[in-house]
Amino acid sequence: MKKRKAVLAVLLTAGMLTGCLGNGGSSTLNSESSRIFVTQEGTLQTATVESYAQQDYYNGDELKSFLEDAVSQYNGANGQNQVTLDSCTLDKGTAKMVFHYASAEALIGFTTQYEDKANLVESIEVNKLSEVYSQSQSEKVTFIKASDGKKADEKAVSKKGASQAVVVTSANPVTIQTQGKILLVSDNVVIKDSHTVQTTKGKSYIIFK
Repeated sequence: MKKRKAVLAVLLTAGMLTGCLGNGGSSTLNSESSRIFVTQEGTLQTATVESYAQQDYYNGDELKSFLEDAVSQYNGANGQNQVTLDSCTLDKGTAKMVFHYASAEALIGFTTQYEDKANLVESIEVNKLSEVYSQSQSEKVTFIKASDGKKADEKAVSKKGASQAVVVTSANPVTIQTQGKILLVSDNVVIKDSHTVQTTKGKSYIIFK
């Protein structure tokens, strides 16, 4: 039992799979690969996906119990319902875990404490573009149009003020999926599909409907 629990712990602390990203994109969370999902209301989820070779060591009930205990301990120390385990599955050598967060601080705190390396960020903020536009200007951010990959002029960007903006800082690449279609990204972001991007080291901006 101790050996199994030790291996279960590795699932959350090991590097997670990036996996394959879809071509068209989706407005619902794609849990086929690790990512942060941002809804149009600004709520946050993470999908953590990991492969395992030694299938005999893994048991779905034990994994769920382990993760629920991790969530309970985090909430006990940081406030109730900060983190919720939405789902947990083991199937054909792949473990998939989906968590929901009450705030950006909860996401950062939980992924940091349990070393979810695929979704580990230093900061993440969801606001209207109008709220962060002056900040992006002072940082001399260059925005790229998701529709054609070309540079967006300042006038075109300012007209998107009512759109949602995700501002994320990370030390390593992170996959982010948005519920609404992506409109603009800072020029250090790689567009994977109409709802999905991969950030690079440093601060990134993702603007979506």
